[in-house]
Amino acid sequence: MRKVNQNGIMLLIVVLIFSIFFLTIIGRFMYIQVTGEIHSVDLVAYAENMRETNTTLHAERGKIYDRSGMALADNRPVYNMYAILDETYTGNSSIPLHVDDAEHTAQQLSTVLDEDVESIKSRIQNGIDNERYQIEFGSLGQGLSESDYEAIQELELPGIYFEQTLQRYYPNGLYASQLIGYTGYTDDEEQTQARGAYGIELEFDEYLTGKDGFINYQQDRYGHQLRNAEEKVQSPEDGFDIHLTIDQKIQSFLEDALTTVEETYSPERIMAGVMDPNTGEILAMSNRPTFDPNTRDNIENWYNDMISSPFEPGSTMKIFTLAAAIEEGVYNGNETFESGQFQINEHSRSIHDHDRDGWGEITYDEGILRSSNVAMAELLWNKLGPDTYLDYLEAFHLDRMTGVDLTGERIGTISYGGPWEQITTAYGQGSTFTPMQIMKAATALANEGEIVQPYVLSNIEDPNNGQLVEQKSREVVSDPISGETVEQVKDLLGQTVTEEEGTAKAFALDQYTSFGKTGTASIPDPETGLYLSGGPDYVFSYIGMAPQDDPQLLMFVAVKQPDVDYRYEGSETTSYIYRTVMENSLHYLDVSPDQEDTTHADETTLNGYAGQNVDDAINELDSLGFQANIIGDGSSVEAMWPASGSQVFTNQRILLKTDGQMTMPDLKGWTLRDVIALSRMTNIDFDYIGSGLVIDQNIDAGNAFSEDRRLVVELSEERNVEDEDEDEEEYFE
Repeated sequence: MRKVNQNGIMLLIVVLIFSIFFLTIIGRFMYIQVTGEIHSVDLVAYAENMRETNTTLHAERGKIYDRSGMALADNRPVYNMYAILDETYTGNSSIPLHVDDAEHTAQQLSTVLDEDVESIKSRIQNGIDNERYQIEFGSLGQGLSESDYEAIQELELPGIYFEQTLQRYYPNGLYASQLIGYTGYTDDEEQTQARGAYGIELEFDEYLTGKDGFINYQQDRYGHQLRNAEEKVQSPEDGFDIHLTIDQKIQSFLEDALTTVEETYSPERIMAGVMDPNTGEILAMSNRPTFDPNTRDNIENWYNDMISSPFEPGSTMKIFTLAAAIEEGVYNGNETFESGQFQINEHSRSIHDHDRDGWGEITYDEGILRSSNVAMAELLWNKLGPDTYLDYLEAFHLDRMTGVDLTGERIGTISYGGPWEQITTAYGQGSTFTPMQIMKAATALANEGEIVQPYVLSNIEDPNNGQLVEQKSREVVSDPISGETVEQVKDLLGQTVTEEEGTAKAFALDQYTSFGKTGTASIPDPETGLYLSGGPDYVFSYIGMAPQDDPQLLMFVAVKQPDVDYRYEGSETTSYIYRTVMENSLHYLDVSPDQEDTTHADETTLNGYAGQNVDDAINELDSLGFQANIIGDGSSVEAMWPASGSQVFTNQRILLKTDGQMTMPDLKGWTLRDVIALSRMTNIDFDYIGSGLVIDQNIDAGNAFSEDRRLVVELSEERNVEDEDEDEEEYFE
């Protein structure tokens, strides 16, 4: 009896334990069912989070424009390709949405991508073998162009998908690359947020960078948005647009000229800039070597030499020594001095002219024309005094950075410790300055003695609402000399261009008066500190303005160590660049010529052909050696370029517009100046890409067009050797 009771008790205990355990589980299930929580985890929220996705809506980086609204830095769509390999990825589709045939997919992709079939197949097959849900294609599938994207889409390959993103793009390639700069990426894994890394892109990065938005919604296991799911959207705010003072056409004139000299003379460096001296607006700036910011391959020169590379400028500094002497009232142009050599006393070192024997006893005015170092030494030591001259260097802002709104500006050093350094500074040796410092100081000669602040930013615009965020304008920063001094300096520097003894005769413009100063600076040997000697071992430079009475353009150009045999040949490089850029730019700006063109014997006066029969005009021009291009299908000449009475070179292109429907000529081989003339004659707007000569056009030759069309031409740096030889004969004889 006792044994039975014991067994019953044990059974009761077991039943009780299992009952409690069962009731606990049931209770927990009921609690979860009612509350939706388990271990303090909200299962409803957890499920929603698992289904919820956040997609970034990338803001577009602000664009960079020139003064006319042409894009210098833009954004273009590119595509990143990936493949879905998971067979369960079907969604609601009855056809495969994953890669179902690796061999076929690889064969088809190889017809578009620059990759062999086996390489593509191995990528796909490796993902399948490793049971990967999806794969990417590395660099092969990154940044695909729109044309490649469309070509692959047309193949209709199952499982091949794309993600669109924006890529920074520089339509003009190497055009002003050290000024515009380029972008890099932040450290995020997707590398989708481009940030400024160099140049304008870096200087104004905080304005150019936009604010990303997002889209939030719930999705199924295949990434498809659930029906009736709530969607949260925050729109992106695009970056601000930057408008520069750069003029794309003047920049192209400059790039063209620099490329020609680079290819012909293989210099170590070229630096050049064009400015409106009345306002301080920088219209063009470039360097050689340069690079294409789209590829950034083999960059040889990371500096914008116009602002970052101080050097001993040579005789261009004589402008400011002359101006200081005139302003102080100690300059008498008719007074004479003994040229050739100068010494403070019989025990001091000697200063020599570039002609060491000198020209005997000459006036100071003649000393200016001949660029005499001795004249500068006399003015500094015996007329002005070193302390007064130093005051003028400071007044001309040659003792400080220019403050131009570009990254990477550096400042030179005024070496002024003793008499020798003080005297050599007066004619541009020993002390160092950047080209931009010299250009800024020279603006005094266009503004009755006032110096204006150089700048490259015109304005910043918010594209989201069209409002201006910032706008630059003319700013006077110093007034070191009077208007009377300016006129005297301009007159003397003008004579260096026109007079037989002048050192700047090679820089005379065809149809415009001008004034300026040459520079031939010695280069210190970095190992010995001694100056190099020899034909090419100089920095040849020039700073000039035109027209003389009312300067509209200021230009500085320097060429370091070109491949020439003799020192006097160095000015062939700088004069070619200066004359080509200034002449074309002044015509482009519609500045009226202020002198008759008498510089070349092979020029002729162009007859008028308006109203004449087209065929008769063509025959006459052909007999005179001119190349006539006809615009239109009419029988009578309605307008012509250049205008009747213009001085033109033999073989120059002549445009004849007829009285019929306008038709597009074949533009291949045309210069940018020719295209500009066509645009003005026909009132058609145009854009262009690159620099050099035209190689392609969007309106085919012979096709009719009207004023509401937009012409787009592509230019290339590749040149015909015969054309280069003709250019050299034109400018270098």
